[in-house]
Amino acid sequence: MFGFGREQTGVLHLAWIACFLTFAAWFNMAPFNTTLETALGLSKEQIDILMICNVALTIPARLVVGTCVDRFGPKIVFIIVLIYAFLVCLLFAFSRTFEELLFSRLLMGAVGAGFVVGIKMIAESFPPKKMGMAQGLYAGWGNFGASAAAFAFIPFAALFSLETGWRAAAVLSGVLCLIWAGVIFKYAPEDLPPTKSNNGKLHDPLEVTSKLDLTLKIFLFVPLYGAVMALVWKLSEHPIALLSPVVSQGLLALIIGVFLYNVVKSLRFNLRRLTQSIPHEEHYEFRQVVILSLTYSLTFGSLLAVISMFPEFLQTTYGLSIASAGMLASSFAFLNLFSRAGGGWLADAFGGKRVLSVLVAGAAVGFWLMGEIDPQFPLVGALVLSIVCSLFIQAGNGACFSMVPLIRRDISGRLAGMVGSYGNVGAVYFLVVFSLVSAQTFFKIIAGFACVVLVCLYFLPSNKELHVSFNDS
Repeated sequence: MFGFGREQTGVLHLAWIACFLTFAAWFNMAPFNTTLETALGLSKEQIDILMICNVALTIPARLVVGTCVDRFGPKIVFIIVLIYAFLVCLLFAFSRTFEELLFSRLLMGAVGAGFVVGIKMIAESFPPKKMGMAQGLYAGWGNFGASAAAFAFIPFAALFSLETGWRAAAVLSGVLCLIWAGVIFKYAPEDLPPTKSNNGKLHDPLEVTSKLDLTLKIFLFVPLYGAVMALVWKLSEHPIALLSPVVSQGLLALIIGVFLYNVVKSLRFNLRRLTQSIPHEEHYEFRQVVILSLTYSLTFGSLLAVISMFPEFLQTTYGLSIASAGMLASSFAFLNLFSRAGGGWLADAFGGKRVLSVLVAGAAVGFWLMGEIDPQFPLVGALVLSIVCSLFIQAGNGACFSMVPLIRRDISGRLAGMVGSYGNVGAVYFLVVFSLVSAQTFFKIIAGFACVVLVCLYFLPSNKELHVSFNDS
C-alpha cells in the first residue's frame, strides 16, 4: 500500500484505528447537543460550556502524553489511553446532572491525547520521504472518528428512547476502545528502547538549543495557559456561574502560579544546559515548533470547533431535524479520509512550507465565505462551501504534521505533544469566540487568524532543511 512494507502497513492500521476510536469517543457528545437540551433540560449556554470543556484538558494531556510516549514508547501508552477512554465513556453515559456531564467532558478531553501516540508510532516506522503520506493517512483516517461519531451514533441511538439512545452510543464508543486496547496489546510491535536524550526524567522541561529559542518557548507557554484561564472564566460568568468569584479568582491565581513555576523551571534547566557543549545532532530551531503550533491551532483548532458547532448551526439555520443536521454536518470532516493524506503527500512532493502557504490562504477565503451563510443561503451551497473549506484545513493538518516529526526524531513525541496541544488551544479560543458572537462573525474571525498564520509561514524552514535535521538525529 503506497509503497509501504508489510510491517509498516500493519503499524499504520493499528495506529489509525486506535486514533479513530479515541476520536469517536472524544466527540460522542457532539451529535447529541440538542438531544441533551431536551432530555436533560440543558440550556444553550450549558451546551456551549460542555463543548469548551470537551477540548480544554486535551491541551495539558497532549503535553504529558507526548513526554510519556518518548519515555515509555507508543504501545503501552496507547493501551492506557484506550482503557481510559472506555472508563470515561461509561462515566459520561451514566451522568444525570449538568455537573456530572461537565466533569465527564473535562476528563474526556484527555482522550484526544491519543493522537500524539500514533504520531510517535508512525515516526518510528517510516522514513522521512514517506513521512508525510504515512502521517497524513494515519491522522486522516484516525481523525475521521470525530465525523463518524455524528454519522454512525445517531442511527444507533435511534434504536432506543430519547433518554437512553445517547447513553447507549456513549457506551458503544467506550467498548470499542476497550476491544482495540486488547488488539494493540496482542499485535503491536514492541516499543523501541528510549534513546539517551529522551531517557531523562519525565518532569524535565523540553530542551532548546539557544537563548532565542528559550524566549520563543516561554512565549509559546502563554496561549497554553491562557486557554485554561479562558475555561475558568467561562465557568464563572453569567448565566452559568458554576464557580463563585472567590473560587474562580483562586483558580486563576493557581494557573498563573503554575505558569510562572514552569517558566522558572524551564529557564533553570535550559540556561544550565546552554552553558555546556550541545552535540550537533541535538540542535534544532524552536521557531519551527512555534510556527507549526500556530498553523495547527488554525487548521485543527478550527476543525474541532466547527465539528462541535456545525450540526447545531445547520439545524437552527435551516430548520433541519437532529438526525439530518448531524449527518449533513459530518460532510465537514468526511473528506478528511483523503484530504489529510493528500496534504501530507503534497508536502512530501513539493515542500511543506509552500503547500501550507497555499492551503492556509485557501482556508482564509473559505472561512470568510462561510461567514456569509444565513437562512437565505442555499443549503446545498452551504454544504459545498463547507466541504471546500474543510479540504483546505484538513490538507493543512496533513502538511503540518508531515514536518513535525522531522524537526528532531528523538523528541518527536514531545514536539508532537506541543504542536498537537495547540490544535486544542485554537479550538478552545474559537469556541469561546463562538459563545460570544454570531456564527457568521465566528467564521470571519477564523479567516482573519488564517491571514496572521500565513504571514508567520514566511519564516518557516523548508522540508529540505528539516530532512537534514531528522537524518542527523
